[in-house]
Formats: sequence, C-alpha cells, structure tokens
Amino acid sequence: MANKLNELSSINIMLTNVGLAPVTSIESSNPMVGTAQSILKEVSHSVQSEGWSFNTEDGYPFSPDNGFIAIPSNVLQFDVQQYDVRDVILRGGKLYDKRAHDFVKEPIELNVIWCFDYDDLPEVFKQYIVIRAANLFASRAVGSPESAKYSEKEEGLARANVLEYETQQGDYNMLGTSDNKKINTFLPFNAIYR
Repeated sequence: MANKLNELSSINIMLTNVGLAPVTSIESSNPMVGTAQSILKEVSHSVQSEGWSFNTEDGYPFSPDNGFIAIPSNVLQFDVQQYDVRDVILRGGKLYDKRAHDFVKEPIELNVIWCFDYDDLPEVFKQYIVIRAANLFASRAVGSPESAKYSEKEEGLARANVLEYETQQGDYNMLGTSDNKKINTFLPFNAIYR
C-alpha cells in the first residue's frame, strides 16, 4: 500500500527540498520546522479558499444557538442561497444581515466553503499543497529562488492533477452545473418585470 502524505512527511519534503535534514517529529527544536509548518498551513488555507468539490456545500443548514447563529471557525467563506434576499456577513463570530441591520436569528441555509485539516484533504491536493509550500519555503526561509524555479514545472503538473480531480469529482457538464443542480435559464417575464 502506498504511503499517504501527512503533515510530518510534507514538512520533511519541504526541508529536504532545500538540503536540510528531515525530522522525526513536528515538535522539533529546529526553527525551520516551525517555519515550514507555518507555510504549509498558509498554502493549505489558500488552496482550500478557492472552493473545491470536496470542501464546498450548498444549502448547508445553520440554526440559532442562544438566539444567534455562530459561524464555526473552519468556515472560510459563506453566502446565502441564490434567491435569498438577505445580505449576510460575519460580525463578532455571528451571522449578521446588513439589509435588516440585525443579527440573523432564524434558521438559514448557506453555501459554505470549509477548511479541513491537512491530513483530511484528498491526496492529490496534499501533493499540490506540499509542492507549492516547498517552493515558498525555498524562497522565503532559505532565500533560494533557484530551488523554487526548479520546482515550478512540478507545481504546474500538480495543479493540473488537482484540476483533473476536480472535474471528475465535481460532475460538471457543458452548462457549468452538476447533474443535481437546477439550471437557471433566461426567463422572459423577469426581463419585463416592473
């Protein structure tokens, strides 16, 4: 069975990419390990923020708790459903409606992009993230643009694999929707609505 990437193995890839020795634990006293871990988390967050089929849910229900809807810390982005007229934002960790000038106090369904732990990501995303993070680590922590330039082709191939995975998992079609989504076509009565 193939070994899957985890946080420690990814940090070791980043370290060895610039000629440093791998470590046996993330809790190492080596300051480069902390820097590598920080960059790995930054890149993971950045990639997941794009919104992919594995971390995007439409119509996710949120209910009030103690009179307000608290948004979990692992929510990267959210928006209301297409025909919902509310304009919601995050304010003080709670859902706030800018149009009503008040916090949302009733159940609501939101389109959500979640942030998952690195070890819970699909393998193809971990491969892309570690290559991208290794390039950033090489240029930031070590100041080696040659090493980062060398890996640009690898990063491009990894990004292509991510896009291939996304097209397979997303069930996209030529209309830009998945099979289970409603297609919103042109409705003439909307054009003449007064």
